[in-house]
Amino acid sequence: MHYLHSTRLIKHGLAAMLVSLLGGFVLLFSMIGAISLSPLPVFIDVAVPGTPQGWRIVHLGMMMNGLMAILLGACLRWFSLRGSDAAWVCWGTIVAVWGNFCFYLFGMFAPNHGLTLQANRLGEASLAGAVAFFPALLGAVTLSVAVVLLLRAKPLD
Repeated sequence: MHYLHSTRLIKHGLAAMLVSLLGGFVLLFSMIGAISLSPLPVFIDVAVPGTPQGWRIVHLGMMMNGLMAILLGACLRWFSLRGSDAAWVCWGTIVAVWGNFCFYLFGMFAPNHGLTLQANRLGEASLAGAVAFFPALLGAVTLSVAVVLLLRAKPLD
């Protein structure tokens, strides 16, 4: 059993879910244009950077990434992996979770949404687009490796 890697991955999944919940509050504040502590009569006007759609993506995307990390962390307890394969699954998934976070967050500020390094039909290239693109690309590769390693693993007896 790869308990250390499994636990690390599950905890990163829980941290991603916490980030998702915080993103949900930012989504709420973005939608109403203020910080509200309802039912308390506190209403502080604030211009939240980004868009409600972008914060919705952060909120939902990180919730799904958290669930994915927790599930793959549990999978590490159900499969027999060779050598350093458990570490590759663990760190490959962690890189994907936080790479996706960078993609969601910085992509909302990029004219091209961080989908390419160059300008595309959505908009021009920018630093925010590059900061969104590179971690997401790395995460896509490392998560693919992690999933292939789990697909090749034998179940524990």
